[in-house]
Amino acid sequence: MIDILSKEQCTGCSVCVDVCPVRAISIHSDSEGFGYPKIDMGTCIRCNLCEKKCPVIYAEKLKKNDYVDPICYAGYSKNPEIRFESTSGGAFSTLALQMYREGGYVGGAVYDSKYFVRHYISGDKKELPRLRSSKYSQSDTVGFYNEVVHLLDAGSKVLVCGTPCQMAGLRSFYERIMRI
Repeated sequence: MIDILSKEQCTGCSVCVDVCPVRAISIHSDSEGFGYPKIDMGTCIRCNLCEKKCPVIYAEKLKKNDYVDPICYAGYSKNPEIRFESTSGGAFSTLALQMYREGGYVGGAVYDSKYFVRHYISGDKKELPRLRSSKYSQSDTVGFYNEVVHLLDAGSKVLVCGTPCQMAGLRSFYERIMRI
């Protein structure tokens, strides 16, 4: 079970919560406000999906790619207004606007009504200002991976922005859907 990781190793990506078929895992904040998984052992069926899909435990397989040499791209928005309203050159906004034009969905971190940071997915370009800009805080992704996979299964295009551990978690989670 996921409790084999120490608190220092856990990234708090929450993929273990979404992958658990019996909802035995929840996220609890420590004294510094960082979220970590907690298992309800009375509910847990010991399927070990949480462990199998953890991007920290599963890191070596997730690092594998199909390219001999790494490929890297850099970019920024040509629109000065988008660059000014963004924290990283507006590349995310430019990609998001294209995704919305194609009828797709865009996901990323937003502040909720209580100013907590959570991951959110939107099909409405009017919500781009909420998604734009770095939040510099751990976001709550519980349920987000399921939403993304539901949209992909329905044939929708989806663009997601997040931290490396969250994207590794999403990749691992989606692989669960495809290969089990």
